[in-house]
Amino acid sequence: MMPATVNVNRLATHRQNLKAGAIYSLNGFEVARCNQNYRLSDSPLLIRFVESTSFTEITVSSAPIPRESFRFHSHVELLGLANSNNQLPDLIGEIVAVKSTVIDPPQDKNRVMATIKMDRDTSVIMSFFDAQAVKLHTQLEQMGGDPRVVVATSVNPKMVGGRMFLNATSGTHIYFDKETNAGESLFYILVAQDTGLTPVAPLLKGYAKVESLSIAELNDFAVPAACQDIDFICSGKVTGINVEKGWCYVSCSKCARKLQQSASSYTCVPCNNTNTVGVLRYRVEMSIADESGEGLFVAFDGVMTKLHNMTAAEAVHLLV
Repeated sequence: MMPATVNVNRLATHRQNLKAGAIYSLNGFEVARCNQNYRLSDSPLLIRFVESTSFTEITVSSAPIPRESFRFHSHVELLGLANSNNQLPDLIGEIVAVKSTVIDPPQDKNRVMATIKMDRDTSVIMSFFDAQAVKLHTQLEQMGGDPRVVVATSVNPKMVGGRMFLNATSGTHIYFDKETNAGESLFYILVAQDTGLTPVAPLLKGYAKVESLSIAELNDFAVPAACQDIDFICSGKVTGINVEKGWCYVSCSKCARKLQQSASSYTCVPCNNTNTVGVLRYRVEMSIADESGEGLFVAFDGVMTKLHNMTAAEAVHLLV
């Protein structure tokens, strides 16, 4: 598969020819090298539609063209791509839970988080924001029953606090259950594992709203509570940076956990590797306040990189 691009100024010229499922014979196009960042295919080359490009629709192709071409990656492979920003792979898995902040009518700062079970019972959380979150939330609400299988294209894997998360991109498309051949195959595999028959997929969990809290309310909840994985939304102003514990750490390039330093090497205890490669990652403690109170928040690598578009390694070079 080779990607094709069209300049926004020529979109009106070629839009009528961009029909899903159609087969064309092309002439008068340019061939260029792919950008190495955020790649959508494994091809080193791409096609550019220019002013002289002509489209001739054909009904029969001289070579068979598959209707689907996904680049699915395993959980281990996605870990290797996390934070690299050089590929946008595809994902297939079982959707087991959905959390949404979308209300009717939709407000600002919408977010949907889907927990997806992948190979070997490993799970990841995929996040959708703003218009994409509203679209997915509406799509799920309008379905007759909750879906079982999800196929997501062009996702961006990120490591945050030692855990991998997948972010939807502008090129992400979502397909459920039998909307794709790949999804249909996994759907029947999952159903057969459950019952040996092929009934309608069981309903998933209901949508759990992510609550908006003031910082005072969050402090009242978090201080006496036992450790747990839960989501809230807080809005406030950064009032200070606590640098007593530093702002970055040397992490394992594989699992992102903090490394133990010896005289001549770094050791990753979770990976049981006594000579691992170290990577700098952010860990920043920030005081954030609103009109109700103040709290201490810890921001990890993915969040800080997104905030100012600079990796921890790049930031260190500025300070040297």
